[in-house]
Amino acid sequence: SMRPQPGDGERRYREASARKKIRLDRKYIVSCKQTEVPLSVPWDPSNQVYLSYNNVSSLKMLVAKDNWVLSSEISQVRLYTLEDDKFLSFHMEMVVHVDAAQAFLLLSDLRQRPEWDKHYRSVELVQQVDEDDAIYHVTSPALGGHTKPQDFVILASRRKPCDNGDPYVIALRSVTLPTHRETPEYRRGETLCSGFCLWREGDQLTKVSYYNQATPGVLNYVTTNVAGLSSEFYTTFKACEQFLLDNRNDLAPSLQTL
Repeated sequence: SMRPQPGDGERRYREASARKKIRLDRKYIVSCKQTEVPLSVPWDPSNQVYLSYNNVSSLKMLVAKDNWVLSSEISQVRLYTLEDDKFLSFHMEMVVHVDAAQAFLLLSDLRQRPEWDKHYRSVELVQQVDEDDAIYHVTSPALGGHTKPQDFVILASRRKPCDNGDPYVIALRSVTLPTHRETPEYRRGETLCSGFCLWREGDQLTKVSYYNQATPGVLNYVTTNVAGLSSEFYTTFKACEQFLLDNRNDLAPSLQTL
């Protein structure tokens, strides 16, 4: 559906994409500047049940919103967007020939993510909170226009389905830790709500969906992809699919005990 015509049609397609990006940039990047609020919550061990539950329920609420719009589809990878007052969210979706439980194990250990996502340069497990919750320190290369690389402190909360038809959930959000304060070498990034939902679509078939509520630090990068001016989202997601396929028979003992 997104194949531009050669020549003149292609230019019209690019110009429409550019207009879309300008509209999104005006709406979100400008409004973000006026309402800069901290997006991280302080990590408090005595409050960990609430923080983990809130992490998971925020992602489930984002997933359940009914105003997602299909923005593009390139060879079975779909990109959806959601616009509300404050946030531009996006959601990528594909069906992969991998068992859902295996995909869940592979994607819920963030230490494996640098294998397919170049935005994750290094991942350190800071704290194993419990069997299904962990805090990681992630470093990312510098994104367009910035000289400094970024770093994140992320609480990852994974949950198996409660009922038939429920997804496996891997929710990610930023937390602040006194041991991992911002340092001069990195620009501290924050994610408010992002992560994966995995639905079993049949034997050895899984619908893999990635969600992200775009925060100020990555907005320009997001609008470029959403407007169709870059295919980097697509390339990264296809690399995720290849990672899952390459490791679908991996017993991953380190993950079973996580």
